[in-house]
Amino acid sequence: MPPVQTVVTTVLTEKFEVSPESVLPDATLESLDLDSLALAELALALQEELGVKVEEHEAAKRTTVGELVAALHAKRAERDSL
Repeated sequence: MPPVQTVVTTVLTEKFEVSPESVLPDATLESLDLDSLALAELALALQEELGVKVEEHEAAKRTTVGELVAALHAKRAERDSL
């Protein structure tokens, strides 16, 4: 299974047409021009790709890419340890 960072970057660049250069750890999802509907779509896409539940607060406008990756990495690690 690919690393969480790779999945997040791929979803953002392919589904939401964010330039790869913009997907930086300190970039907020809002700064990547994702509105509320796009954030909901992002959460669903990441759930499908990673097999973990993405909570609304984890994919909020002020969430950074780095925070999202860290949260999803921890969830996937927890799931895999079960």
